[in-house]
Amino acid sequence: MPVCIKSYCGDLTIMSVLITNASNVKGLVVTQSLGKKGVEITTTDCEYLSAAFFSRYSKHHFLCASPERTQLEFVNSIQNHIKRNKIDVLMPINSTETNLISKYKEKFTPFTKVPFEDFPKMMQLHNKNEVMKLASELDIRIPGTYEINNATDIEKFSKEMEYPVVIKLRNATSSVGISYVYSASEFVSKYKQTIQKFNLKSSEYPIVQEYIPGSGYGVSMLYNQGDIRASFTHKRLREYPITGGPSTLRVSVRNQEMENAARKILDHVNWHGVAMVEFKLDERTNKPVLIEVNPRFWGSVYQAIAAGVNFPYLLYEMALYGDVEPVFNYKVGVKTRFLLNDFRALSAILTIQAIALQLLRNFLNSMKKIFIMMLFQLMMRYLL
Repeated sequence: MPVCIKSYCGDLTIMSVLITNASNVKGLVVTQSLGKKGVEITTTDCEYLSAAFFSRYSKHHFLCASPERTQLEFVNSIQNHIKRNKIDVLMPINSTETNLISKYKEKFTPFTKVPFEDFPKMMQLHNKNEVMKLASELDIRIPGTYEINNATDIEKFSKEMEYPVVIKLRNATSSVGISYVYSASEFVSKYKQTIQKFNLKSSEYPIVQEYIPGSGYGVSMLYNQGDIRASFTHKRLREYPITGGPSTLRVSVRNQEMENAARKILDHVNWHGVAMVEFKLDERTNKPVLIEVNPRFWGSVYQAIAAGVNFPYLLYEMALYGDVEPVFNYKVGVKTRFLLNDFRALSAILTIQAIALQLLRNFLNSMKKIFIMMLFQLMMRYLL
């Protein structure tokens, strides 16, 4: 049934949403989630063959400027469409678009609802270094973290750290710019390569963190002006790239300690909108360690929907009507997967296992030859 409200004249009006990033799986998932509830969807992207354009739930679509290459043109193209067409809620999907719309929020709010945080608060949680500082102040476990602000310190830090470590860009998403390093010489080389590749100023130099062995978890939450309205936790079963990237197979779980830590952060900043807080369950201590905060929609948003927490629709309702009924109950044990990337993950795992098996065979064959030679020499010693 369509989602409707009564206007002053008594007519029923179908409410509408503009969804960005139609080329991404997240954009398609959010389109389907809202479309199935009867919301009128308009999708947009700078790519002609965007998946959500072809969804039966996308009633309208249009090409916008690239948010990566032409930021102000992107903002203006979205604003112009909203001004020409009645759009009740603007829902950006990925980091680049969410940050831009948050930064220029005043251009949209006279014409539509934008249920996302203001830019300074968005950047506070988007920046990995700032998040680590905040978590430390709140007594939340974090990996050992090094902040390098001078190129002359790279060699010095390389000798002080215990390996392996992880090099991370301060303002990046998914696995962009992440490197795993196992020695001091490798660290110096990869750290300098990262600076050059992303053309970073000293204030933008990557942070370096202790590698935390263990399974990854995500705690997803919806907040309304500082008050929690929904919560959901999932465990990563596989991810791609397998060294660390978006999850490809996951399961709905509960973990009270992680959920408490996530709430502590979002309560402290008086959060508004959706966010997903990532943790690792350290296999050495069996304690959760904060990895990062995603102050936007996350790649595995369908996992929550499948388990009973429809974050896109809750966010939409909250934007329109000011609040929603809290949702904290969901089905535990529900699994979902991103099929294509899960095949890639499985292929990578099987390839590594095959290489390891071949190395083991080679080792055993070499040991077999050595054992035969030793046995032969021993026999000859007794016979001669």
